[in-house]
Amino acid sequence: MSKHTLFAYVDGADLHEIEGELEAEFVDFVRNRSWKLHIPWVVNQRGCTQGLRDGDLPTWDLGLNLVLPDIGHEPEGWFSDVEQIAKLAGELHSQFGRDFVIGIADTKTGITEDLFDVDSDTPDLALLRQVIGVEPPKIG
Repeated sequence: MSKHTLFAYVDGADLHEIEGELEAEFVDFVRNRSWKLHIPWVVNQRGCTQGLRDGDLPTWDLGLNLVLPDIGHEPEGWFSDVEQIAKLAGELHSQFGRDFVIGIADTKTGITEDLFDVDSDTPDLALLRQVIGVEPPKIG
């Protein structure tokens, strides 16, 4: 089992009005691509409401998860899957006006870390590579 999962979720907890449309976009995206790694899966889960103050919204994870290869065992071209997901986030940002967060979760501990914000139509893929710790592709 891999040690890490990449997540790409819509930023925010007020997603009721666009939940169905976004989820359909994610499902279509997963179905209509070929993947180098594992096939990503759609996540749509709301956090617990217990202990929230009046007016607070529970967390809402809506987006995609992708199992990442273990360090040192990455197949060639694996990062293209991550880039496809980031590009989708940019397209959905344009379409829905919502930001996205890309991060990594440790599958053993459950600890997550937000690494990269998609707050434009064209995410900086070179910066995403740098943040995740992937070497740039070799040319030539």
